[in-house]
Formats: sequence, C-alpha cells, structure tokens
Amino acid sequence: MGRTARTVEEVWAQAEDALETSSKRAEALLTELVSIAEEGSDASLFAHRHLAELELERNPWKSALHLRKLLAYSDDDDIVHALMGLCHALLGNYRVAVRSYREASHLAPQTPWYHHNLGHLMDVALDDPSGAERHLRRAYELEPEHDEIIGSLAHCVARLGDLEQAEWLAELAYEKGPCNPDHRALLDWIRSGATDAPAATANVRRPPADRVAETVQRKMGEAGFSRAQIERATQLWSDMQAHCELRVTKPEVLAAALEYAIAVVDRRPGCTQAEVARRYGVAPTSVSARFAQIRNALALRPGDPRYAASR
Repeated sequence: MGRTARTVEEVWAQAEDALETSSKRAEALLTELVSIAEEGSDASLFAHRHLAELELERNPWKSALHLRKLLAYSDDDDIVHALMGLCHALLGNYRVAVRSYREASHLAPQTPWYHHNLGHLMDVALDDPSGAERHLRRAYELEPEHDEIIGSLAHCVARLGDLEQAEWLAELAYEKGPCNPDHRALLDWIRSGATDAPAATANVRRPPADRVAETVQRKMGEAGFSRAQIERATQLWSDMQAHCELRVTKPEVLAAALEYAIAVVDRRPGCTQAEVARRYGVAPTSVSARFAQIRNALALRPGDPRYAASR
C-alpha cells in the first residue's frame, strides 16, 4: 500500500520547523509545498517567500522568479520589492534594481536602507549623483549613525563638487567604522581632489532592521489596531528579547504571535490564532507555539496592565 499523500498543512508545518534547523531540508519541503499548494494561497506565498530568501545570494535569478510570484499577489509588500532590488543588483540589472528600490521606499518611506540602496545605485551604477543625493540624505536623516550610509553620502557629495562637506562626512564614516577599508580609500580619494567618476562599486545590502517589529507594526496597522496597541506589541517584543534569547528565522510567526498576544491582553473580540496566522501567511500551529512561549516567559494574562493599551 502506497504512502498517503501529505496535506498542504502538514508540509507547511514541517517546512516551518525545518527553517529553524536545516536550510537544505527546508528547501526541499518548500519546493514540495509550492507543487501541492494552490497558486496564490497563503501556503504557496509562504513557500515562494522563503525559497526566494534561501536562493537569494547563491542564485539571484531563481530568487527573482519566486519574488515575481509574490508580487503577482502582494504588490504592496515593501520587503518583496526590496528583495527584488537586491536580486537585480547582484545580477547587474541596475535600472531594474533602482525601480524596485524606488517602489520599496515609496511603500515604506521610513526605512533608511531602501533610500540608501536606491541612492547608492543611482550614484555609482547609473552615474546620476544629482538624482541620488536626496535619497542618500534621507537615509542619513533616518539613520545618522551608520558608517556605510554616511560613506555613501560622502561619495555622492564629493562627485557633486562639495569636497569640504564630503571630507567631513568621510571622516565621520571612518570614525564610526574604522575597520572598513573603503572609508580610508574614500577619504584619500576626496582629499586628492576626487573626480567625477565614481570611486565606489555598486554594492547594496539587506537592511539590518528588526523584521519582527517592522512586520507586526505594518500588519497590526492594516488590521485596524490603534497606535497605542501597536506600541504595546513593540514593547512586548522588546521585553521578550530581554527575557530570553530567541532565534528568529521566520519573523512573520513571531509578529503574528505578538499581535495575538495583544488581542488577548485587550480581549479583542473575534480574534483567533487561525485568523491571525492567515493574515501573516504562517501556520496556526506555529503561532500557537510562539504565543505559548511569550505567555509563559512573561506571565502574560488578559487585561495585563503592562501591555494593555488603556493602561
């Protein structure tokens, strides 16, 4: 008697578990999930998203194919557009990369790395420092302490002819990132008079952001939670990180568990783990496990005054 075919839910749950321990096994399960899940379903989109991230650096073209599937159903997801931008930058398709980062920065204008990657590519890859400047200045406004953002702005400003400000920025970048050899080379280039030709290479990077916090803030806003409730969820996440060491491979699961935790605290009617899991594109069993971890670690309870929005 042949082996019974596994259900979408079974494969989905196994893929989530595998993502915590083995990327090779996770890739096999996610590929199986794509083959058995209905196109455009939550399970299918979950699989395409994680396959895109697993393939990104070793095979950016294949990653981009998965991201195209996601964009067909979730064109308003800034993270997907940003990942698409990174794929095309790695492939050398800089104009396409710029379009993707422009869309990501439009959807999430408070994310500094979208502005940085957009501006840096415009400056170095498309030879458009004038167009790049406002994006790099915006990135610097949002993240004034990061040496790479400061260095990219210094490079752009130097190409535009303001060597005095460029040198000050390059010195600041070197001060904040003394182990980065590019900052020393940039400073020498500026002090030698710079040139109109780019001194840097067209490198972009993933934003070193808190994906859990970003995801829960965006999704709770879409679901109609108040600003106070969203702030409580962010505080809950901060407290959880301080309480125990967490390995985050699927930020959507933790974000969904945080939203559900706030719904429990505020006794939000009609909110179920299954409904929250559906909106985040994860398995209800995973949300349940993470919520139990949060509840037990922080002794969370309905009406908890630490996290109630009306406290």
